[in-house]
Amino acid sequence: MDHIPISPARARTQPPASARWHPRFDLAGAWLSLVCAAHCVALPLLLAFTPAAMMALRSFQHPGHGAMTALLVMSRWEWLFALLASSIALLSTAAGQRRHRRALPLCVALAGAILLLSASLYLPLKESLLWHGAATACGGVMLATAHLRNRRALGTSRSARTQPPPSR
Repeated sequence: MDHIPISPARARTQPPASARWHPRFDLAGAWLSLVCAAHCVALPLLLAFTPAAMMALRSFQHPGHGAMTALLVMSRWEWLFALLASSIALLSTAAGQRRHRRALPLCVALAGAILLLSASLYLPLKESLLWHGAATACGGVMLATAHLRNRRALGTSRSARTQPPPSR
């Protein structure tokens, strides 16, 4: 029996480091995009009530007056958060597209980034309460959808690579 060659067990190869962090990155990006979309829907509604609330809080010397002022200051930095969310989504889906070869997540991320950035930088759209809220919410949901589609595509391409070929 010593003459029968024994084939060594096929060793599982360790995936590259980017394959380990990428699904977590997509999941975090999806959650942040959904939070961004909820924020973009809630912020215009809060800003609509801010003048009345500030007058009421100022008349009573309420400590919440500072919180309302901080809310107004935060809306000035909205473009920076939109740029950050769009950059993360585009980088993540572009890296995923190189691996799984599916263009849909990148296209959805690009459309969401255009919507989100135009809503925060294009002045006529930014001044309209209804269209600004709709564009930012849709852009945030599209970025979250792109992250989730990218995550799913990475998972299916990884499982297709690790499965052995069918035996004959």
